[in-house]
Amino acid sequence: MDKHTVKTERAVYSYIRSNHMFDDCKHIITGVSGGADSVCLLLMLCDYVKKYQPDVCIHAVHVNHMIRQEALSDEEFTKKLCEKHGVDCYVEHIDCVGIARKNNLTVEEAGRLERYRIFNEIAKKYAYDGKSMISVAHHMNDQAETVIMNMARGTSLKGVRGIVPVRDNICRPLLCITRSQIEGYLTARGQSYVTDITNYDNDYTRNAIRNVILPYMCEHINKRAVNNISSMAEDIREADEYIDRQTDRLYEECVYESIQDHKETGGNNNETDIIRIALDKLNKADMLLVKRVIYKCLVRLAGRAKDIYSVNVADIAALSGMQTGKKIHSVYGIQAEREYDYIVLKKNITDLKDTYKAAVDISSLDANGEALKISVDKDIYIAGYGEKYVSDITFSLVDKKISFKNDENTETSGKILINKSNNVYAKYYDYDKINKLLDIRFRKPQDDIVVSKDGSTKKLKKELVDRKIPSAYRDNVLLVCDKNHVLWACGVRRCESCLVDDETSRVLQILINMKERN
Repeated sequence: MDKHTVKTERAVYSYIRSNHMFDDCKHIITGVSGGADSVCLLLMLCDYVKKYQPDVCIHAVHVNHMIRQEALSDEEFTKKLCEKHGVDCYVEHIDCVGIARKNNLTVEEAGRLERYRIFNEIAKKYAYDGKSMISVAHHMNDQAETVIMNMARGTSLKGVRGIVPVRDNICRPLLCITRSQIEGYLTARGQSYVTDITNYDNDYTRNAIRNVILPYMCEHINKRAVNNISSMAEDIREADEYIDRQTDRLYEECVYESIQDHKETGGNNNETDIIRIALDKLNKADMLLVKRVIYKCLVRLAGRAKDIYSVNVADIAALSGMQTGKKIHSVYGIQAEREYDYIVLKKNITDLKDTYKAAVDISSLDANGEALKISVDKDIYIAGYGEKYVSDITFSLVDKKISFKNDENTETSGKILINKSNNVYAKYYDYDKINKLLDIRFRKPQDDIVVSKDGSTKKLKKELVDRKIPSAYRDNVLLVCDKNHVLWACGVRRCESCLVDDETSRVLQILINMKERN
């Protein structure tokens, strides 16, 4: 091998050792697609193990996504390559498109999740024999692409630090070299590889960054742009890890947890998780650490980081300057309250959709009689409003010919007003087209809604996704239902099968009353 190839190899070996990737490791599970990156990684791992850790076993995994016509030839190439180097090769076929459709994911997301699921399953097979590591072939260009994409989309400091070399049981030995170094290494060794033509489709965001933006930066701004972006990401990672350590220290000083072990109960009790943040200590800290501590509290209560945004953190931080008793309602049903010298965060582990249901019989309604008022007393999510406290829902019959002045807070449908103000929100239906026994509740998996006048239906879950209702709020959308058929997903959509038309004789008004809490 020439000196450049030797230099590349040594850089990777040094990177592996400095990040302790295979310390005490007995098995390495490595993904091999047949592309240049994964082929380079396989060759380097084979040589590294022979030289430095001969007792370690390498297991290659090829996941055939069953999408491209070339998929089977890529699979054969990978099997022959592994056989040549004496490496076990596991081949898995997955219906990537079907999985994506079933789980409402992009094909790329579905493929990535399935690959890591398979990697972990194979790693578990060798758990009896000691530590296993999963090795994947991300390199310096991938790092630069990730940083640019995260910055453009909007991200925190953690997003700008990009891909980390080691996280849990996953490591990335090639993060220290560029794509051109990988190709040079394979050329020097006379090793062929397969090419995925979809990588050149610039309709995909990452491909556009890879094929257009980064080459432009290297040609017109700085030929070492990839290296420099990657180096910056590493510096930010080090700074972020320091901030994390300071956050953990402050968390220990000012946060008091009372969180139940819900695994023992299956999440079926009515216990409330509580976190108390002592303001005398929190207020002395830098705002950066304050926000990190609050974010960590939200993640602890929610059990996940997804859909927790800076605005949620800022709203809770603002409570430190408010009077005792002030409350806000945050993501995942978490309530934050200023309580003397503390901010108290609470979450009842019983989901809202399991705790509220009201049956309504509207058959007795009379245009000249009293309306039916059903108590709700819940915080619900209404698109355009956010989370609002709803005191009750009123059902009544109204005059079809009633009319109102149209303004910025109303939208008209024929002769019937759809009232949308700060305190009330109403929809109108043909009373005689509706089953008279209704339920007010939160969603269930089998719920559907009629979305066109020809009677076509759609799963409510799909409608919530298509309407871009954040996942954290989907269980907080209040429904008026006829069994599993949704008449109104409040703030999202109403059923198309029972709308008011020229043949309507009686009009049902369903009105939500939104109020301030007492």
